[in-house]
Amino acid sequence: MKKFISNKYILFGLGIVLFILLWWVISLFFDINKMVVPSPLDTTVRMFELLRDPYTFKCLGITLLRVLIGFGISFAVAFILGVLAGNSKIFAGLLKPTMVVIKSIPTATVVFLFVIMVSPKDAPILVTTLISFPILFEAVTSGIANVDKETLEASKVDGAGYLKRNIFIKIPLSLPYIGVGVLASFSLSFKVEIMAEVITGNTDAGLGNVIRATQGADPTDMVTIFGYSFIAVILVLIISITADVIKDKLKRIS
Repeated sequence: MKKFISNKYILFGLGIVLFILLWWVISLFFDINKMVVPSPLDTTVRMFELLRDPYTFKCLGITLLRVLIGFGISFAVAFILGVLAGNSKIFAGLLKPTMVVIKSIPTATVVFLFVIMVSPKDAPILVTTLISFPILFEAVTSGIANVDKETLEASKVDGAGYLKRNIFIKIPLSLPYIGVGVLASFSLSFKVEIMAEVITGNTDAGLGNVIRATQGADPTDMVTIFGYSFIAVILVLIISITADVIKDKLKRIS
């Protein structure tokens, strides 16, 4: 029984139940005609109504596409720089202040900056790229730097050069580190993308944009705003659970 209760997936499920109960209790005090904090039931009913609308899936698909574009750019740059930093402590030290600055900049400030630099439609993609970059960079750097030294020494004896050591030894052995970094940053990227869409308020389709449009059309329609937000929450939960399962498998492999 104790083992059953201590299972992290059981605890995760119980945590969701407690969250919904807390949400329900709060809604009892603030659900003024569904204008402040709609109840979980009202939100769920509206969510299923929204899911019957093809436009909801169009918005969700466009948001996911933007996340994948921004995340892909971030991963490509982080991978190249991370491999270099993992092989050179000097290079890693030079980039460290930049990583600290990127992680410290308020996300809203970055959104406004990119809105000025590019179009409001493209700004969320760049925000996703910037926010996920430090996590991916550190994952790649740690993975490369923590490869077993004896394995590397043996490869040098066999005559493996810099490129061969990285391509055939360091990168493959660092995949568990990189995988954990990718999984940890993707759900964050999804949330940042939606937030950036809400702030930019451009007219193109997207989950954040439709939340902003709903609020602009009727600020009292919180049940619809919660319904769209609940779709995003469930998707992030699915991503988080999937990431957790994959991380466990990667740890066993490593």
